[in-house]
Amino acid sequence: MQLRTILMTAAACMAAAGAARGQQAVQMDRTVDVQPGTRLQLDNHFGDVTIRTWDRSAVRVQGSHPIGTTIDVQSGGSLLQIDADRPGGPTNPVTYTLTVPADMPIEVEVIQGDVDVAGTRAGMDIQSVHGSITVVGGADMVAVESVQGMIKVTGARGRVNATSVNQGIELTDIRGDVQAEAVNGPIHMRGIDAGRVSAETVNGSVSYEGSIRNDGWYRFSTHNGGIDLTIPSSAGATFTASTFNGTLHTAFPVTLHEAKEGKEFTFTLGSGGARIELESFNGTMTIRRP
Repeated sequence: MQLRTILMTAAACMAAAGAARGQQAVQMDRTVDVQPGTRLQLDNHFGDVTIRTWDRSAVRVQGSHPIGTTIDVQSGGSLLQIDADRPGGPTNPVTYTLTVPADMPIEVEVIQGDVDVAGTRAGMDIQSVHGSITVVGGADMVAVESVQGMIKVTGARGRVNATSVNQGIELTDIRGDVQAEAVNGPIHMRGIDAGRVSAETVNGSVSYEGSIRNDGWYRFSTHNGGIDLTIPSSAGATFTASTFNGTLHTAFPVTLHEAKEGKEFTFTLGSGGARIELESFNGTMTIRRP
């Protein structure tokens, strides 16, 4: 099920949430052995999901759910699927706490609920309509997407794709390329080591603190907000900066190549090897030393 499909049922789920919370909860605890390379797939309409890791080739599934609801765990081939049968409707809350092998790829989809993942050394694809997503770790491809929720990713060692519609994005200590998109929220990046970075929001600020590789490409864009870059003193880059109602400030001595109408500037810092694009319609663009 894709996030677009989940959105169609999100409103109904939230409307019945209050009644569902009052139901008596049943606890379940089951451990399933898995083979190396097995992928986890979890769908949860309503309820939080917490995932931690251990050094066993097994998945422990702990769940809390109302009477009448059952948690279905199916293992076949290279896929472990977890879902809940909710006779009372999709708004019956199911809260999961999973313990998985650290190298197990993860796929999680939630309509209403927070997702918290820590300790993994594998790729993941996490989607939530109404809830925050917090990830510590991850490798290969880390894809996180929320409509109404904050996104935080720390310590990933691979490519990160982060999307939030009505909240912000925080990326910290990332070793890999980054693509971050928001509509109503800021994007803050710290401790980034990447050759390609794209960060774009409509209403919010964008900040970046990290490396600039000589052959790298970096793009930072916002319509209503400022852009703040903190880059190494030794960085070499060719900048293209454009604004309509904003200003540009830099702590570096730069060589201005061209200035066009509408406040569009092209200038070089150091060797000029990297390409950096800045775009802010209403906001100050600042380039800082560490």
